[in-house]
Amino acid sequence: MGILTSMFTAVTGLSSYGNAMGVIGNNIANVGTAGFKSSRATFSDLISSSLGAGGGGNQIGLGVFLNDVQTNFSQGSMTTTGNTFDLAIDGNGFYQVRNASGSIFYSRAGQFKVDSSGQVVDASGALLQGYQADTAGNITSTIGGITLTSSAVAPLATTSAEILGNLNANATAPTAAFSVTDTTSYNFSTGMTFYDSLGNSHQMQLYFRKTAANAWSVYSQIDGGAAAAQTNMTFNASGAVTAGGTQTLTATLTNGATTPQTITVDVSSLTQFGAASGVESQTQDGYSSGTLDRISVDKEGRVMAQFTNGQTRALAQVVLSRFTNPDGLANVGDNHFLETLESGAALAGAPTLNGLGRVLSGTVEQSNVDLGKEFVDMIITQRAFQANSRAITTSDEMLQELVNLKR
Repeated sequence: MGILTSMFTAVTGLSSYGNAMGVIGNNIANVGTAGFKSSRATFSDLISSSLGAGGGGNQIGLGVFLNDVQTNFSQGSMTTTGNTFDLAIDGNGFYQVRNASGSIFYSRAGQFKVDSSGQVVDASGALLQGYQADTAGNITSTIGGITLTSSAVAPLATTSAEILGNLNANATAPTAAFSVTDTTSYNFSTGMTFYDSLGNSHQMQLYFRKTAANAWSVYSQIDGGAAAAQTNMTFNASGAVTAGGTQTLTATLTNGATTPQTITVDVSSLTQFGAASGVESQTQDGYSSGTLDRISVDKEGRVMAQFTNGQTRALAQVVLSRFTNPDGLANVGDNHFLETLESGAALAGAPTLNGLGRVLSGTVEQSNVDLGKEFVDMIITQRAFQANSRAITTSDEMLQELVNLKR
């Protein structure tokens, strides 16, 4: 009988809209969950057989069922926190994390921290995965957990240096014999710090003495010791170096470091113009030992270590993954998603490549739940549930009237 059928039809509405309210409630409950992606319930109608052999106009519905819960993977708003390992993805990628049993999950929640072992983990303790770096800081193709090193950086002895500047073409050639203690015996001097194999610093001084037009003699001094004559320099009429552009200095050390230490100083960029002598810049390739000072993460996901000696080195690079059908991912809790056949295989890569998005350090991606929309959906769902309950009570009253016919 149609009256009984209408009651069972309304029951499907109660069940479906009750489950839909669960979806809405879950969205609202996770409005403050970082990286959370909201869901929506979608429905399909149930159709019985036709009353007759005619077309669709004779079909009677049997109700509704909840046929899918779709995840909305649109990006949430960004909030700045200042914490280095609060990482937000500005794009379509997912973080790759590995739990203690070795299972791989994917996540948009970027609130990471460093555990007691120096490993970068999420709130559940799963290890953030990244491309590993070798000892020189070069990123490799090997993927593994990101671990922060606390080891010191070994010193590097200086082997080369470069000086950019000008020697005054109008300078007068000194008449006094050269002496480092007599400032009238040379026209210009400049100093530079260099490092030995043990990381100890030393002082190198160069003296420039004009001998004739476009001609200069060069002297060197190491750590205040005796001066040594270097290769003479000559310039052309345009003020460019024509000879003596490379000066080779030899330092004899007695502190246990590698000795003698040879340093090649490039002065080929020195000019001789009619302006005051001076140095624009000078560089050298050595440094002392250093310990870990701070960690930073750039937009390409590279975890950079800065050491107390001013050196920086990449420790790893965050790996991101994307899916052909992200809606096919299985939500397993803890802000983790699991790859499925429906989602397709994960396509891993470095941030900023292939649409994966860039990594924003010190930033958290908030939930993409729209509270206004959820409350409107809640009202609609509540009214739909209420209407279905009324359909049951109305059908009951109709059955009661039917029973009363025999009286």
